[in-house]
Amino acid sequence: MQAPDDPALAAAVTAADRVPLARLLVDWARDARFAHTLSDLSTVVDTVTVERAITGDLPAECTLVEGFSAASLTATLTGTRAQDPHDIARMFSPYGTGATLLADDQVDAPLTLDLGLTTRAGPRLLRQFTGTTRTVRVNARNRTVTVEALDPAERLRGAVTLPVGAAEERTYRNTAFWIYRDRVNTQWVVDFVLRRNGIYMSPPPRPGCIWAMTCHGGLYPDIGFNRSVISGDKTTSAVPEFVAGRYGLAANGGPEIRSLIGSRTAGVGFNFGTRGVGHVFDFHIKAGASNAFHPYSDGTIVQASTSRVTREGATVEILISTNGQLSARVLYNPTTNSNPVVAATIPGPTITGAADWHSVGFWITYDIDNLRVFTRWHLDGVQTATVTTPANVQSLVGQTRGHVYLNTCLPVQCVQIAEAAAPPAGWGVPHVSQADLDTGLNWMTGLPDIVGADSWTVIKAAVAAEYGLVAFTEHGRFRFTARAKAPPAPVKTISANVDLADLDLSTSLDGVRNEITFRHAPRLERVSAVVYTARTIDELDTGALNTRFLTLPLDKRARLSTTLLRYTKAEWPTAASGGYVVVNANTGAEVTSSVTVTLGLVDGDAAAAVVISNANTFPIRFANGSEPAFKIRGFPVTDDPPLPTTLTDTASAARFGRRVLDLPDSGFRHHPAAAADVAASVLADLARPTPVLADIPVVGDPRVQLGDVVTLTDPTGLGGPITGSVIALRRSHSTSEGLTDRLTLRTRPPA
Repeated sequence: MQAPDDPALAAAVTAADRVPLARLLVDWARDARFAHTLSDLSTVVDTVTVERAITGDLPAECTLVEGFSAASLTATLTGTRAQDPHDIARMFSPYGTGATLLADDQVDAPLTLDLGLTTRAGPRLLRQFTGTTRTVRVNARNRTVTVEALDPAERLRGAVTLPVGAAEERTYRNTAFWIYRDRVNTQWVVDFVLRRNGIYMSPPPRPGCIWAMTCHGGLYPDIGFNRSVISGDKTTSAVPEFVAGRYGLAANGGPEIRSLIGSRTAGVGFNFGTRGVGHVFDFHIKAGASNAFHPYSDGTIVQASTSRVTREGATVEILISTNGQLSARVLYNPTTNSNPVVAATIPGPTITGAADWHSVGFWITYDIDNLRVFTRWHLDGVQTATVTTPANVQSLVGQTRGHVYLNTCLPVQCVQIAEAAAPPAGWGVPHVSQADLDTGLNWMTGLPDIVGADSWTVIKAAVAAEYGLVAFTEHGRFRFTARAKAPPAPVKTISANVDLADLDLSTSLDGVRNEITFRHAPRLERVSAVVYTARTIDELDTGALNTRFLTLPLDKRARLSTTLLRYTKAEWPTAASGGYVVVNANTGAEVTSSVTVTLGLVDGDAAAAVVISNANTFPIRFANGSEPAFKIRGFPVTDDPPLPTTLTDTASAARFGRRVLDLPDSGFRHHPAAAADVAASVLADLARPTPVLADIPVVGDPRVQLGDVVTLTDPTGLGGPITGSVIALRRSHSTSEGLTDRLTLRTRPPA
């Protein structure tokens, strides 16, 4: 309920004489100022109606928390505004002399509607709708304009591709040895899609962001690729992998749990040492003056390398000590076989007090000409001065994509790395969250193979797998609500002698289901398998004294194994790793020298970058006799065969007979325990008949929202109290009938 603590508005709702108010604004100029000459249409509103309803795949009796809510608005405009030379129909015509609103401008324009009442304390207006115009119709005969609008779900249409990844099969099968669970919550999927559409529950990626991981229920890069769980350790299975953070879920860390996640930067490498290029690291961490780490953790939080972390090239890492001291180090490796050399240590601010969430930032740039680094920190928005530190980094070996490790020594979230020549403006200013996302009931073992799909479709599919609810509020704010959330207390009482115009109670056996059948299919990353094979013997032919740069599409998106070995013809039939046989393209003789083949990664894990250099004076071919001999191995992600399970409410089956609901299969339903939790929640709702009060006309109350719980009393009719949740709401304002509501309620069993 909106404005529950406004006594003046509450009194106006039940007053005998009501003066309803409406404010309809359209941002035709799309500049967020609503300053166009036709933006304020309030005085010409004849009728305006907003409809909201929860819809989904289950029987209507189960739509308390299930499916998605779509809102629509229809407004009829008539008359003439005081400031206009013509009536509203003429003003909307794009063909009249001096037209101010062209046809192209009339659709997809931001629109808001506020409804309210005049109270003893003055006018009170509450937001009822935020969306965009869909259709504008001008009726010359009736001199009216009809405006139709939809909520922001209409704009969630960007193409989205989920990252590649899943729990390793060996860790999933052997739970006795591998206690740590690599899994993904529905919250992570919803947040990932929202971020692709410019809606940010947590801080958005900075300009120039090359890598980011939100940790909102999954350890997958939001920006980046080639992700792997290098290690995950817990002292007991009861310790959760994720905990509540400042924004949604956060990766857990501490004395009982830690994880080490590796992945690659996106778009560019970690170009540390490139003139004019600096980097800014941002993250949120739960820490204090006293911190304890897992035995395998040393306080490292994040590491980024030009090549391979602490093994090759240069690495920048950020750490925290047990007493809350932040610090950074610059390291380099002269060779891949040496131990890393510390080139510089940069102390940072100290976190004090009890453990709490803190925002941390670190900016660094390397002056390669004068062998020094410039650095600056911020802690909770308080910046330090820029510090100059000598740093003789003797190895800057780089790859086309940088290597990043996230170490969860403590609870951490919202980690990102961006290129920044200087500390960014507004660095450390807290982010105002733009969405409310519950922790989902469903946990997945991996991410479905979704490429270029419609964003709204992906969100609905992910949430439907656990029968939760997604909706945009009256203010246009996105909300994901999980089924497991406890029902709220009633927000108001509707009495027959005050509000209630009609009451029609319907109870049906059609909605009863006492057996739920569902299937889950664990999605897992398999052991190394061939993900690319040359199709013909000559497709990779490389001319004499020539170099070829190839992008080879993989048979299936997968994390790659970068091992690529040269085999002899005799070894090839049993070659266990990725590799090739190279021969003289003219004679077929094996070639054992002057050929190099390197395998690189490509953003998105859908292709491989291969460079073939031939220093011989003859062309080369990758073949073994008449067969092609070039293959790349990786770690493909596939589904196990689906496993069916049936849950039964025996008491309901005995009372009403067996009534089965077969839940549709879902690419987001992987884990047996999570799938059973979802099915049990659905079964609890459907095992008994639930009365539905449909389309009840009541006096309009601009405070009531979809999902609110209300109590009905009808002393001379059906009695009461009857408590139910609003699952459909049609609110109208008109010059003739004032403010009215029509509610559909899903009732609760009598106390």
